[in-house]
Amino acid sequence: MARMCSRYAQSADAKTLAERFRVAAAPGVGPRYNLSAGQEAPVVIAAPAPRMTRLRFGLKPAWAQGPAAKPLVNARAETVADKPFFREAFRRRRALVPATAWYERPRRGADKAPRLFRRTDRALFAFAGLWEPGPGGFALVTVAPNPVAATIHDRMPAVLAPDDEAAWLDPAAPPESLKELLRPYPSTLLEIVRVSERLETGADEPSLMDPVRSPQGELF
Repeated sequence: MARMCSRYAQSADAKTLAERFRVAAAPGVGPRYNLSAGQEAPVVIAAPAPRMTRLRFGLKPAWAQGPAAKPLVNARAETVADKPFFREAFRRRRALVPATAWYERPRRGADKAPRLFRRTDRALFAFAGLWEPGPGGFALVTVAPNPVAATIHDRMPAVLAPDDEAAWLDPAAPPESLKELLRPYPSTLLEIVRVSERLETGADEPSLMDPVRSPQGELF
């Protein structure tokens, strides 16, 4: 779990996803508790009307070739409009990435057990994403952390406010207005819990989201 936000959970069933994002669910979509780079996951794109599809987690433009051109799972909000790897996707191919939580390993402190980040109401939300067609995949946009998230990591994924999701998908939205949507999720609406090291084994089950106590008996 060395890369920032390279692992997350989408624990909603197909019916819940379809109702929440007002689109038909993509075939094969269902709960996943340990989505990681290289795996397929549901995303909502505007092409031209919003629809759900499945793409590989990790974005690489078609023009990026050679051994050094590896898929990237994160795009920094501060440079996404200018960096060639993401520039066209930011202008033309933005996505909503449904999720219920994401995982990070602490950058500091003695306790390096993974942490789960989720809304305090446990509701389904959407990361701001970018996508490329065909095998190009998708990436998550990241922002500076809020004060709570900063205790664990120096970045966090951009979680969109529900009222901003349509604007993020809007193909006519100007870049400056889009950047205003990319901001830290409020600390008061976010909770962090210590979870199992089994994340690294590739396990994919609901118990991965359960709190795990530290050797000192603490959850965080």
